[in-house]
Amino acid sequence: MRAWMAATLILCLAALGLGTTQAQETPPKALFDNAPVADVLLWARKELGVGFLYESGDLLDPATSQPRRVSAQPAALDTREAKQALLFELLRRAELVPFEVGGMPGPTYQLHTGAEAARHAPILQHPEELGTSLFAGLSIRLKRAAAASVAARVREVLTPGIGRAEVFEETQTLVVTDYADRLHAAWSVAQAAEQPGERADDLVVRDLPVSQGSAQRHAAALERLRAEGETWKVAVNEPSNVLLVNGRRDELDRVAERARKLQSQPENPAFAETTHTLKTVYITAGEAAQVLRDLFAVQVASGSVQVAAFERTRS
Repeated sequence: MRAWMAATLILCLAALGLGTTQAQETPPKALFDNAPVADVLLWARKELGVGFLYESGDLLDPATSQPRRVSAQPAALDTREAKQALLFELLRRAELVPFEVGGMPGPTYQLHTGAEAARHAPILQHPEELGTSLFAGLSIRLKRAAAASVAARVREVLTPGIGRAEVFEETQTLVVTDYADRLHAAWSVAQAAEQPGERADDLVVRDLPVSQGSAQRHAAALERLRAEGETWKVAVNEPSNVLLVNGRRDELDRVAERARKLQSQPENPAFAETTHTLKTVYITAGEAAQVLRDLFAVQVASGSVQVAAFERTRS
């Protein structure tokens, strides 16, 4: 009886041992739901045969001192490339950057946190130099835009917890470190900042063609509509009946809108501009012109009446 019980106990222990061995050999699945990053490293070692070097503290969240955790549910992992892409994405979400270490058996990666990764990244001068690099630094020299203001915009497109943008005021240079795709985005932001955009206080000159009446009268009407504080100036091109307006861009936008409204209605025939020629007999043309200017002083001042003298024809 005791011999039978002993054999049964041995079989049970053997079964338990077999179950434990099978559980240990079963590779972890790539369905990570708030899993510690250590599970990601174990999965990568089983599935990809890669090794990792890291400081134990780097696997902990610096804010809570608890293990860094990540989540991912990939649709398909049919190829090694897909599994490797998942590994790099999970490390990015855990705010860890892998650097491949040479001279080691099999692919081996040294893991660094964001601040440490920035110090180890190679510095390049143009995005074209990135090639297949996963993580690097990019030196961006600015000519027009202020480095500090561009850095603030660049940081908005960097990987949280990993991307860095350092400013060197003396040389107007940014050194941006991040994953390759984010470096391309940072380069685009910097190049856009280098292009001078239109500003409201830019001084510009604008042509305002006058289709109804004379440009002189139109200029007088715009002057009467001038708002307090506006500093724009207007000149008349009489041969082409065009107004040339100079001033701030935002002011000229308002002037152009007023000009459009002034010409939005068809001209009343009763106010159509006409020319009358008067012959003088007993006085000179210049004396007659002065009399007319005195009679129509208000209209002459507003530009609605113009008087000219031609001495040769006494008209």
